Amino acid sequence: MKSVPLKYRLFLIALLPVIAAVLYVKGQRYDPALIDFRAVVREAAPSSAASLQFTRESPAPTAVGGITGFRQLGQPHNYTKENLYEHVDGHAEYFIGAGFMALTVMEYVTADSKATAAEIQSEVFDMGKSIQAFGVLVDESGENPAPVSVGTMGFKSSGGVNFIKGRFYVKISAIDPKAPILKFAKAFDATLPSGKDSFQVFARLPNIGNVANTRFIKEGYRGLDFLHNVVEREYSTGGKKITVALITGSQQEIHSVMSSFHEYFKKSGMPNEKLERGGREFYRVMDKYEGNWFLIPSRDAIFGVFGSDDEKILEYFIKEKA
Repeated sequence: MKSVPLKYRLFLIALLPVIAAVLYVKGQRYDPALIDFRAVVREAAPSSAASLQFTRESPAPTAVGGITGFRQLGQPHNYTKENLYEHVDGHAEYFIGAGFMALTVMEYVTADSKATAAEIQSEVFDMGKSIQAFGVLVDESGENPAPVSVGTMGFKSSGGVNFIKGRFYVKISAIDPKAPILKFAKAFDATLPSGKDSFQVFARLPNIGNVANTRFIKEGYRGLDFLHNVVEREYSTGGKKITVALITGSQQEIHSVMSSFHEYFKKSGMPNEKLERGGREFYRVMDKYEGNWFLIPSRDAIFGVFGSDDEKILEYFIKEKA
């Protein structure tokens, strides 16, 4: 092989410092956002002019300003499934099991207050679905809570007000016992969107009699592993107790649950008969454990009626969309 002449080798050696200098200069022309993580966080933070923000870091709503008569202290604190335990240690698994998606915590003082410490704390739990937010509200409010006109449904708590709106479960806590907690809760409610998943389950329940009790069962309703997110209402009527269970969902979800029912009846040998009223299909189930009960499907809901097998009760459900 023919060797490279000496003069060319010397030229290449002399050129190396020049190449290095060019690479160094071009290397300084970087996008600071690629390495300055603080810049990325600043851009993702909620704008002070916005009343509500949804970002990747903060999927729950963040009410910034816009709370008439109150002033926000500091920045919102955001939590996900990974770090929820930092805020609700010992109770995080419950929220996650109930459908928790994200949490935003904020602190406030009254607008004319000179206090530097928070007087009110808001916690907005994004529970994914309105039915799941309702379930948490019922669980956390205890028996016979005092209702308040906040959100879709709200109750007084020992330390403030709890309410739901859309898929959000909101806890407003009075850090200062003298804080106008109800006034704040109503103003805060106005900053939250109902969204497409607004909670209208109660409107679907029939007016059979006096309401004795309302419960939410997250999973395994009456021992059936395919029944989830059930709203159960107990009525007192004519000296009897009648229980109505309601499951809502998409047409596909309802079809899947009904398929599971038919499979369960077949495997267990539980007798049932199909009835028709007003062009609707109903099923009477002869259950040796629960007694006779009705199964009532519609396009986006399934009702179970326990405590009576009087077919007159079906009239309450005929208007339900088939």
